[in-house]
Amino acid sequence: MKVSFKYVENGGFQSDVPDKVPITLKNSIANNTENFSPTEHLLIAMGGCSSDDVVGILNKMKVGFRSFRCEVTGERAEEHPKTLTHVNIHYILEGDVDPEKARKAIGLSLTKYCSVSIIVKRGGADLRYSLTINNKNIDTERVPEEAVASPA
Repeated sequence: MKVSFKYVENGGFQSDVPDKVPITLKNSIANNTENFSPTEHLLIAMGGCSSDDVVGILNKMKVGFRSFRCEVTGERAEEHPKTLTHVNIHYILEGDVDPEKARKAIGLSLTKYCSVSIIVKRGGADLRYSLTINNKNIDTERVPEEAVASPA
């Protein structure tokens, strides 16, 4: 795996990997508010990585969800290094979803499969999740449980 980027004056840092859609990162010089900061990209990566796991596991469990959405919030330290101190990943599902199966899928993702969230947690962030099913809050800011059983 390899990525590369270049500095674009008044723009930020733009990726220039062949055969990939370029992305531009906000930097402190240009401060272009249209671009995501590196830390926001990290939150996107956490949500994307975990969502891929959760959707895949729920499909293997034959859980009939109609829609899936993920929202990730993070808090950073005030002083340098301004690392993430708290992250909450909010999973929002609609359909015929058993909360226990959703919890199991989330637990497997956040404790076993999603390398991005595991790295952030090892870096010292308090990692939590919230779960909403059919507009009903099931879990709020819950610590993911270690999940070791197979997802099927």
